[in-house]
Amino acid sequence: MTAFLSKNFLLETNTAQTLFHKYAENEPIFDFHNHLSPKEIFENKPLGNLANAWLDHDHYKWRVMRAFGIAEELITGHLNKDGSVKNLDEKQDYERYLAFVKTLQGCIGNPVYHWSHLELQRYFGIYEPVTEKNAHEIWDKCNALLKKADYYPQELLKKMKVDALCTTDDPLDSLEYHKKIHDLKTGFKVLPSFRPDAVLNADSPDFSEYITKLQDTTGQKIKSISDMISAVGERMDYFKQAGCLVSDHSLEDDFYLPVNYDDVNYIFEKAWIGKKLTKEEIAKYKGYVLIELGKLYAKKGFVTQIHIGALRDNNTLMLTKAGKNIGEDSLNDFNFASQLGAVLDGIYSVAEKDNLSGNPKIIIYNLNPKDNETVASMAANFRNCQAGPAWWFCDHKDGIEQQLRVYARSFVLGKYVGMLTDSRSFLSYPRHEYFRRILCNFAGNLVESGEFPWDEHQLGEMIKNICYKNGVDFFELKL
Repeated sequence: MTAFLSKNFLLETNTAQTLFHKYAENEPIFDFHNHLSPKEIFENKPLGNLANAWLDHDHYKWRVMRAFGIAEELITGHLNKDGSVKNLDEKQDYERYLAFVKTLQGCIGNPVYHWSHLELQRYFGIYEPVTEKNAHEIWDKCNALLKKADYYPQELLKKMKVDALCTTDDPLDSLEYHKKIHDLKTGFKVLPSFRPDAVLNADSPDFSEYITKLQDTTGQKIKSISDMISAVGERMDYFKQAGCLVSDHSLEDDFYLPVNYDDVNYIFEKAWIGKKLTKEEIAKYKGYVLIELGKLYAKKGFVTQIHIGALRDNNTLMLTKAGKNIGEDSLNDFNFASQLGAVLDGIYSVAEKDNLSGNPKIIIYNLNPKDNETVASMAANFRNCQAGPAWWFCDHKDGIEQQLRVYARSFVLGKYVGMLTDSRSFLSYPRHEYFRRILCNFAGNLVESGEFPWDEHQLGEMIKNICYKNGVDFFELKL
């Protein structure tokens, strides 16, 4: 019987163990997509007790608690309507923590079980599985450590060897805290990501108000969709001055239909005055804007991230009660291959015609695993376009292995850009270790089965590059 979460956890062969311990384990982290708060990083306040550190921002953990039947009061009952955390007494927080411990004991086969225990090991030095029997002992030990300055957010990031991370930010954000963190000279970079969902979602009831704010913020009079794109481009320049390397888009339904300028401008004007758009108009607008923004990203040197396939806020009662991003989302299921192809073709064709320096760089993440082959085969049609790492509901052993297999046979695995957290929790960074172990096991199994030759130096350097350097090079991160 193999010991639980041992030194060679997930490493099934001697080759995998060599690759991980000699080449992957100690590589630094470049986390090019997450949802950490730059304000919390700058303020560097104590995280509170273990319930706060473990549960306050982690909707992965909230989902398993719901599945186990835990009362919502112990899951999101500690949140205000704006998403901020209420001040609970220690007894109430211990009840939340104990409810999660009880949940974990039933989570055999769930990645949350592995992640949580890696967090206990790597941050707190606790190597025994948490149970109801030892829950209070672990609570006391972790709480004592969390009071120390070594466990404040900035030190936790250093502890995990995070060289740089990219947060997720609205184009109208002042980036106040990114600038303040830069001035602190923390030893790691906290860079913004340009996430213009509010610009793209012309069907949102908030669209008109947002465009007015864009106009006010930039000082540009917006009379047409071209004016709007120009104003968004000005905000890109503002983000670039703050170190931004990457944009991000979430596409959750049809996002392309061919359209001419006059028609899309009419759609934009219609949306701005608050009129309801048809499904076809929405797809025409989104496709046009995606291509126009893609051209600007290529000119300004941003990597474009496209996330496809989330079906958000399914539980309207919970949305009303606790707000967004609480773990009430799921996989969407729509066919988008031709739409994606048209958008990519539009971006890359225009970039070549305009003789831009270097091709656009694009990473595409799909949430529904049925789309792995579709995204990989489409991305491979375009230079510097990649299928991204396993994301969200695919971020587990099976999903990562499947994504690695598809990527390896569609691209060149040696150029893979590595992993990200996509998390709101400061304790989430052992997920990079989880990925690296699975990666090394994947490569080790190919060697052991005679499908790839054993050249330790060559393969070891490839593993190191996947874990860190490839991402740094692809995003052109300057350390």
